[in-house]
Amino acid sequence: MVKKVNILNIFLYIVFFLILVRLYYLQIIKNDYYQELLSSLNEKEVLGNTMPRGKIYDCNGNILVDNTLVRTIYYKQTDNLTVQEEIELAYKVKDYLELDYSKLTKSYLKDFFLLENESIILERIPAEKYDSYKKRKISDIEYYQLKKSLITDTDLEIYDEEDKKAIYLYYLMNNGYSYDDKIIKTNATEEEFAFFSESNSKLSGFDTKYTYDRYYVYGDTLKNIFGSIGPITEENKSYYLEKGYSLNDTVGISNLEYMYDDYLKGEKEVYILKDGEKILVQDGKLGSDLYLTIDINIQRLVDEALTSELLTAKSAPNTKYLDRSYVTISNPNDGSILAISGKMIQNGKVSDYSIGTITDTMASGSVVKGASILVGYNEGKVKIGEFMVDECIKLKATPKKCSIYTMGYINDLEAIQKSSNVYQFKIALRVGGVNYRYDQPAYINDTAFDIYRSYFAKFGLGVKTGIDLPRESSGYKGELEDAGLLMNLAIGQYDTYTNLQLNQYIATLANGKNRYQMHLVKNIQKNGEIIKTFEPVILNDLSDIDEKYIQRVKLALQLVISSGTGYGYISPSKNASGKTGTSETFVDSDSDLKYETESISTSFVGYFPSDNPKYAISISTPNISYVNKYSSYIYPFNKNVIRKITDAIN
Repeated sequence: MVKKVNILNIFLYIVFFLILVRLYYLQIIKNDYYQELLSSLNEKEVLGNTMPRGKIYDCNGNILVDNTLVRTIYYKQTDNLTVQEEIELAYKVKDYLELDYSKLTKSYLKDFFLLENESIILERIPAEKYDSYKKRKISDIEYYQLKKSLITDTDLEIYDEEDKKAIYLYYLMNNGYSYDDKIIKTNATEEEFAFFSESNSKLSGFDTKYTYDRYYVYGDTLKNIFGSIGPITEENKSYYLEKGYSLNDTVGISNLEYMYDDYLKGEKEVYILKDGEKILVQDGKLGSDLYLTIDINIQRLVDEALTSELLTAKSAPNTKYLDRSYVTISNPNDGSILAISGKMIQNGKVSDYSIGTITDTMASGSVVKGASILVGYNEGKVKIGEFMVDECIKLKATPKKCSIYTMGYINDLEAIQKSSNVYQFKIALRVGGVNYRYDQPAYINDTAFDIYRSYFAKFGLGVKTGIDLPRESSGYKGELEDAGLLMNLAIGQYDTYTNLQLNQYIATLANGKNRYQMHLVKNIQKNGEIIKTFEPVILNDLSDIDEKYIQRVKLALQLVISSGTGYGYISPSKNASGKTGTSETFVDSDSDLKYETESISTSFVGYFPSDNPKYAISISTPNISYVNKYSSYIYPFNKNVIRKITDAIN
């Protein structure tokens, strides 16, 4: 018995010894390690203020978009306020702020209704759904969405306009993480800023500070192209959260600001949140700068020419429906855009609509004839120097189709120089496999439209240019196919194109070899060092078109400017080439969504110098005139604009 007790005592001594050794190891030897571990568990890394976005420059280093300090009102949640007290605070504050309450969505309203009236909605939940939730067959998120779906429009009628103001403000106060500063309003008025600065002790959580906003050095110039910045929207929330953004971040929401947001956005300060106090551990960093291909001097020339001519044209006859025009200038040797402008006139006021150069399309008329005749050459349907009779074309059961006047016996150069429709009609019928006879039926083959459109696409017509902006239109392709419509396609009276597509088309003809992707950004710089350069991108080449045919077309385009329909558009000293275009279009004259009034739209494409092209230019002007019985006058809008611009370019 004593022996057993001794053995037990020895065992206990050993156990206690091991415990002491372990305690010594943990408390003495590993003390620093566990202190750091404990400290880290009580700390949380949080992001602080965002540094200013990168600036935007033109190709010569002129600042186009800068940053400016703005008065900002923000809210920071405090632990001592209940949900009900926050709601009461929102109702108290709403009358001291002007906010865009139209941004309040039905989804936000339902969230608020559920916050105040959850018991009502719980009674509406089907028993089987509630049972599924309790058994974890549906998630918390799915259950919440179920509750929201049971809120009706009638339920929401309890909220009047004043309620909605408070609800939207409450949403702003709670959008994001609890430790974040919630931006309530930027660009606050002096009165608002002063009120919240002086009264922040009374309005728990509300305060003021200065933040950064965009400043446009040249006013509205290119503002459409730059795009805008703003808060993360509900639709894009998951996208930005996955990229590490905070819900209260300001991001690029359109165009260049959106496309290059990853570069432009500044990096935030990094803090450690410890015992409710934020400790700075990493400074923020400025965003990278965009250097564009735009030359602001040329851009301003274009803007001024469009603006002045729109104002002048509106006092001329037949310009009732004229309300906009677009111009693009590019380097034909690499696709870089030097100027891209759109102007809209309403009630005598001209505003920027440069984005219309890539979104708006129209039937561009005879400017496409350079590509059209190349179809005939390369497909063996017309020979260099071939003569044809310019006479009205008549197919069975259709009206006559003619040139603007009967030109008689003309060759291919004269057909482009004088802009003969009939010459192109006859080529199109040959491509379609038609043995044309006056007033007889004509049936085209299945490949004719595809042949034309495939050639047009080589030059950028009917396909996207690849510009580094969202929402680019590829134009409209007519769906019906017959001989008459094929002839229309050949003279630019069927498919529609954007102004930028016209520019890429003429630029491709100008260099005679490659279709370059159109682009606006030249390089991206960080602290003065280039971190990314955008090299020219060839989308396709013209190697399958015989060089002699391209040179023949270029000769014809020179004749257009020197003695043809484009005479006077560009000074002879520029040694330019180009092509005019006029198309029959329609306008919705009484806003009934029916395009019933026949109008005239015009376009022009050109490049100079002809022997070593440095500039490609395009203009599209919808509805410059309209058809009426009293006058056929067409104001020379395109000619005046192009002459002003090209005369000023050195």
